[in-house]
Amino acid sequence: MNIDETHASPQSWSAPTVPPEPPREGFSRRSLFRGGAIAALVASGAVGGIAGSAVTAARLAGGPGVAHAGPSLSARLPAQSDTDIAALYQAVSGAVVAVQTATAARQRTAPGAVPGTDVVPTGEGTGFIVAGDGTIFTNFHVVSGADRLTVILFDGTRLEAKVIGTDPGSDLAVLRADIPTDRTGIATLGDSDAVQPGQMAIAIGTPFGLDHTVTAGIISAVGREFGTTPGGRPARGLIQTDAPINPGNSGGPLFNASGEVIGITTSIESPVRGSVGIGFAVPINRARMVLTQVRAGKPVEHAWLGVSIGTLTPDLAATLGLPEEVRSGLALSQVVPNGPAAKAGLRGSAAPDGTPRGDVIVAIDGRPVVRVAELSAYLEQKNPGDIVTVAIWRGGDRKDVAVTLQAWPTSSS
Repeated sequence: MNIDETHASPQSWSAPTVPPEPPREGFSRRSLFRGGAIAALVASGAVGGIAGSAVTAARLAGGPGVAHAGPSLSARLPAQSDTDIAALYQAVSGAVVAVQTATAARQRTAPGAVPGTDVVPTGEGTGFIVAGDGTIFTNFHVVSGADRLTVILFDGTRLEAKVIGTDPGSDLAVLRADIPTDRTGIATLGDSDAVQPGQMAIAIGTPFGLDHTVTAGIISAVGREFGTTPGGRPARGLIQTDAPINPGNSGGPLFNASGEVIGITTSIESPVRGSVGIGFAVPINRARMVLTQVRAGKPVEHAWLGVSIGTLTPDLAATLGLPEEVRSGLALSQVVPNGPAAKAGLRGSAAPDGTPRGDVIVAIDGRPVVRVAELSAYLEQKNPGDIVTVAIWRGGDRKDVAVTLQAWPTSSS
């Protein structure tokens, strides 16, 4: 996001160290090794088409059979009837599309080149239709670097698509295809701000090439931070779910029990090449903002505060000389020179061990903040040029400081 946290929170899950497996032809992913686990964006590599996808799954699994990743829906959701899930699937699956990508072959003998063509299949993912003009949401990492995009509708119709806007900083892309009106299902977008842990979650996608696969689970958590986006920003404010998400699900919809899209599946954490019940989705409200900017013909930019912060503890509060009633907030360890916070006069400093020693943020626009995720989520709703009022404590004095937000710098890490 627009903030760096000085002290990263510990991982909630760890596994014995797993040596990286050798790359396999036809599988493309970005991996981060954290505690031996694989954090992977879940677009699948080139598999030679959606049809015959069982062969794809078998090849990716390294064996002749197709392994089932988890228990049945009835075992996962004993209180939810199969009829309800089946009815929801019938109502919403027409809006979901498979996305295939290809790049121009450098030479006709390039590995994987299809005889008689000049493009090489490179990967696949998922998307979903959000407007009658053929507008489609997917992930940026699904389409990045592709020279040709093909979307496959529920009835098998294949159509060319083009990218009309991207936001690498949120791992989102907006596509458009000329979809016949009689074959267009349009997804209903929900309100991701209303999502709560424990609610039902249903994913539909193209895992391992198996198009329009439905999986179900619950919302495990909200406001998660996990990894880094293709744009180099920390991926914050994510929805976590245990609905199985696998390579090929990237860019697909995560539905609530009402059949509304609440998120766009983007990544998983797993020590194996598939789901272990820890998946993440970009909130749909963030995607709405991106679509608004794309339709307005504006570049997608993110608001930037320009600070590094750590969570205030009671001991740190006492060290900083704060009043007894101030024992929570966000302490500034660094203010980026010439950044928004610096220009507004905010101060950051840190002890030799990295402990923040600067101003303490306790509210923004009147909203109390005690966690980095809360500040990040609020700023995610803002645009460059917006002015926010930051309430700080500096020693024993409380101040309200007006800060004019800037665009997230492309060179920022």
